[in-house]
Amino acid sequence: MQDQSTEGQTMMFCHGCAKPLHVSAVACPACGAPQRRSAAAREDESEKSKVTAGVLALLLGGLGIHKFYTGAWGWGIVYVVLCWTYIPSIVALVEGIRYLVLSKDEFARKAAAMKGPFAWLW
Repeated sequence: MQDQSTEGQTMMFCHGCAKPLHVSAVACPACGAPQRRSAAAREDESEKSKVTAGVLALLLGGLGIHKFYTGAWGWGIVYVVLCWTYIPSIVALVEGIRYLVLSKDEFARKAAAMKGPFAWLW
């Protein structure tokens, strides 16, 4: 599947008959073949927002809320258990700044690559 831009519209080719069609098409109008979503459409709609993760880390990072948001619930539990030491707050401050500094594409790539409860989003 190739994407091309024609007069401001994003086009792709049908998986069944290879005719051009709009990227938002669910099925090909020519052959009726169902279409998969393009990689560009998936990147634009990432599950996790870097701004949300960064703000959660800055405001509620001492409790590990940002870790639960990004899917690293194991680290979230560690942050909750150690919140009385203020160490998670300091680490969360650094993580919040890091999340906000990352580009949107890099954050989405790293968030998608996170596997397991003890993954780091660095």
